[in-house]
Amino acid sequence: MRHVIGTMTGTSMDGIDAVSISVQGYGLEIKASFLEMATEPIDDLQQQLRHLATGTGCDTDLKEASLQVGRKTLHAITQLGIDNIDLIALHGQTIFHDPPKSVQLIDTSPIENQFSCTILTDPRAADLQLGGQGAPITPLADWVMFRNQTCDTAVVNLGGFCNITILPKNCTPDDILGFDLCCCNLLLDAIARERLGLPFDQSGEHAMQGEVHDALCNKLKSKLQEQYNQQRSLGSNDDLGAWILEQSSQTQTNDLLATTTKAIGSFIQSITASTTRILIAGGGVHNEALVKAIGINAQKTDTFGVPTQAREAMAMAILGTLATDGVSITLPQITGRQKTSNLVGWTQASP
Repeated sequence: MRHVIGTMTGTSMDGIDAVSISVQGYGLEIKASFLEMATEPIDDLQQQLRHLATGTGCDTDLKEASLQVGRKTLHAITQLGIDNIDLIALHGQTIFHDPPKSVQLIDTSPIENQFSCTILTDPRAADLQLGGQGAPITPLADWVMFRNQTCDTAVVNLGGFCNITILPKNCTPDDILGFDLCCCNLLLDAIARERLGLPFDQSGEHAMQGEVHDALCNKLKSKLQEQYNQQRSLGSNDDLGAWILEQSSQTQTNDLLATTTKAIGSFIQSITASTTRILIAGGGVHNEALVKAIGINAQKTDTFGVPTQAREAMAMAILGTLATDGVSITLPQITGRQKTSNLVGWTQASP
């Protein structure tokens, strides 16, 4: 049995998640079990990271932010209290993603100085170098965690962007589908910051107090459909925040949040309607208005042993394990990368 740690901090820039798992087996036959999770807030870094995400920071700013992300990641890992770690897989903080360029900030030196095990980082670079989008990156890990022999499954990540993994029943990795669908929490959070002075709409409370404006809802759903139709990895400048605020200057804040939440949720529902089993994860699961809009058939991944907030960091741990075992971590039919017999995996930071 191996003990592996994965870390993740998403486009919402709200915290660094560290997850420990136990792994049995080897390669595509592995079984992964969730052990512990810790989260390190990065509230004090948010403004700096958002500034860097606009592309206006200098090299010194980037190095300082990268070091801070590394230190905070170390703190998250040490909170797990796990001894005998075999592998650590570090995603880092995405501040720019527009293939073929993608930037994930993390200075690994604080972690390298603390641990002697293998440390992996930069999981998207090899895929991008082969002409891929570098994302979605979790589908193969979703296959390890959630595949089912008797029913098809949609794994819906309600993060800054919504991305979906489709696992046909009794599928092999070659059968997996995955795609970025549309903006999600990034758009809702942009409204909350601009209109309420809050980082997000806690539990969807403001959305639940508002009324849906059908005309605006339909216009937004058309914009979301446009994002989906592009069949590409979503990233920088795809949050639609400026667009929705411009369209809604006369709309009450609660109504705007209700309308936006309804548009996102109903669009997700329309895409997953034909799937037997719908699993949801990510920060958006705490937004009751969003979950209601998606539909009653959605189940949280907790039901299957993977806490909703832990899924992405657990996916990093699984992908790190697969790469260590010689399995490429991205799939050509999903990212669009070239097929190759070489390993498509992480950068080894240490040893």
